[in-house]
Amino acid sequence: MWGGQISFTTDGQMPGVPPVIVPPVTVMMPEPLSDIEKRLLPPDEGYAYEQEWRNAQHAGDGDRATAETLNDMATRYEQAGDYIKAFKARETAKQFNDRADKKQAAAMEAVNNKYSIAGVHTEKVVEKPMTTEELQSIHDEASKEQAQYEQEIGQLDKQLAKDQEALTKEGNKLAAVSRDFTNASQELKAANQEKTDAAEKRKAAEKQARDAEWMEESAKRRGDKEAAKYFHDQKKEAEKTAKQAAKEEKTANDKVAKAEKKVAATSKVQNQVYSDFRDHVDQHKELENQMKTAVENKNAAEQKAYAAQQVMDAQSTLDQHQEAIKYHQETKQATHDKREEMAALEKEEKFNRDESDAWFNAAVWNMNHGKPEVFDATYDKSTEYRDKANEVHQQLTEKEQEYNAAREEMKNASKQAYGDDAMLDVYTADLQLDNAIGYLRDNASTGKDSSADSSGESNDSNSRKSGK
Repeated sequence: MWGGQISFTTDGQMPGVPPVIVPPVTVMMPEPLSDIEKRLLPPDEGYAYEQEWRNAQHAGDGDRATAETLNDMATRYEQAGDYIKAFKARETAKQFNDRADKKQAAAMEAVNNKYSIAGVHTEKVVEKPMTTEELQSIHDEASKEQAQYEQEIGQLDKQLAKDQEALTKEGNKLAAVSRDFTNASQELKAANQEKTDAAEKRKAAEKQARDAEWMEESAKRRGDKEAAKYFHDQKKEAEKTAKQAAKEEKTANDKVAKAEKKVAATSKVQNQVYSDFRDHVDQHKELENQMKTAVENKNAAEQKAYAAQQVMDAQSTLDQHQEAIKYHQETKQATHDKREEMAALEKEEKFNRDESDAWFNAAVWNMNHGKPEVFDATYDKSTEYRDKANEVHQQLTEKEQEYNAAREEMKNASKQAYGDDAMLDVYTADLQLDNAIGYLRDNASTGKDSSADSSGESNDSNSRKSGK
């Protein structure tokens, strides 16, 4: 689900785990059945196929509409200068378009499978949603596994460092015995060269002595005593040189024998040390593989815990959105009720003012027509209704303030439920929920088998190796 390499060092620093990321997808849309396949269908099925194929082409339209809404939101964010939210909205729109393509391709493929002669119609399996308790259990179990693997990684990290130190010492030892073998080999080569040089010197001197002896005999036959003496002296000198060379050759032979023994001894030591070193290298690689497995298991457990947390967070966001919608409905109803109360008070105020005006007019008429005994009663009635109207007007003023406050609250609730920020969170949570649920489904088990059980034998072997 994410790119990059798993790496580790011997100082215990582990790489972090990235969030669940959905890679770009390229969806291949299925082609409709060929004309030959369509002609093989009964007439009623052929018509039904055409209808269902057209309907399948509209699968995912809801996600495409959401993507358009997100792109519009991104444009508004850009105009407001909030480029981070704009980027997030456009990236989310891409994922909704990708999901729409998948839905459309799946629906078209299902129609083809249903009506194709070679196709197999399969019912879509509806997955039972996981409860918060199940998700929390997955999260806690994965977190527990993560902690176990982190502990194992710490132990392996220490073992690797210690084993690397022992391996370095063995490497230095191998280098030392290799130098001894090289020196012994060079000594053997030098001794062989001395032996060869002494042998050649001896052979040359022996030949020179034979030649001088032949020349001496020849000079004697000619009666040339002086020449005979000269060649006789040369023969003696050559014999002396040959004798000396023979001694040097014998000494060189002794050196060669001694050097051969040294080469054999150092070669045996070198072979043994090299064999031990190679065994240790293999064991060290096994320990490194255990570390790699532990890191992969730890990352898998961390990713699983993260995905479970994502599902819970996404569900929480969607639940909060439902609460925001519910609260908006409540504020909307409250605002409506306040407006109804205002309308009732306005009606009551109008009634009282109309009554006050009617009684006042009656009082004036009575006064003008010489009925002062009725004037006071009608005027008091006018005043009574005017006071009631003023009292209701005061109530109306207070109710209007309540109405304005309720309407403002309704506006805020509407923004919380349907504003760009709220809807971006909802769209993101919807994808996050879908992706994380898919990850948990595809990764039911965490990582590979633990290396803890298999590490004991190798670690013991390495410890014995380090103690050599």
